[in-house]
Amino acid sequence: MMNISPISASETEKKFSYRPDIDGIRAIAILIVIINHLNAKWLPGGYLGVDIFFVISGFVITGSLFNYGYGKSLPTLLYDFYAKRLRRITPALLANIVICSTAAWIIDPQPQISLQTGFLALFGFSNFFLWRISQDYFSSSTKLNAFTHTWSLGVEEQIYLLYPYLLKITGFFNEQTSKIFSLITICALSIISAFVLMILPGHTTGGAAYLLPFGRFWEFGIGCIACLLSLYFRNHKKKIFKIVICYLSF
Repeated sequence: MMNISPISASETEKKFSYRPDIDGIRAIAILIVIINHLNAKWLPGGYLGVDIFFVISGFVITGSLFNYGYGKSLPTLLYDFYAKRLRRITPALLANIVICSTAAWIIDPQPQISLQTGFLALFGFSNFFLWRISQDYFSSSTKLNAFTHTWSLGVEEQIYLLYPYLLKITGFFNEQTSKIFSLITICALSIISAFVLMILPGHTTGGAAYLLPFGRFWEFGIGCIACLLSLYFRNHKKKIFKIVICYLSF
């Protein structure tokens, strides 16, 4: 069985402090989403950029937690993690909500839905609100909502609420144990999430399957799994290279 052993802090900082390739993928995802919103006929599948974002989030958050999670108690780990998320997300989100709410109040003759969505976006629950009012994400009426796009941020924030707990209880931050249990757990949850996606209604209309985290975790999980595997292969690349050379020599 594969033993994903720990990596030293200095090695981790070099590997996860900055990833230009991830930024490149993120830029492509942003571009295709923008093109799709400008004109869906130009790039009909451009909304898949959001799915790419979920995968990137899983990879980056796992690497970030790996950087500073070792040796910390659960309360300290959670405080550091959530404080970092708030510092990163809140200023831009708050500025966006204030500016767009003001514009909606002036321009939109019926701004109530937009204002309610924006208010709940501050707390990471706009996706549940959009689902509750049964608003089709792809309908023309949804385009009038200034904050429909915040549903994806809500999904991420809801996953963030539980993800550090998941890694902690599966021994991810224990330097003396393998990461295999974390990997197996995330794989299992991702498979369950994919099945939930097929069961929930609204795959193409922005319903529960589209807007809620239960059917989206598998995308986040792909990024998590990719990060865990990268940790293993980078730490054992010399060993793997020797095995491959020995195999080819036969």
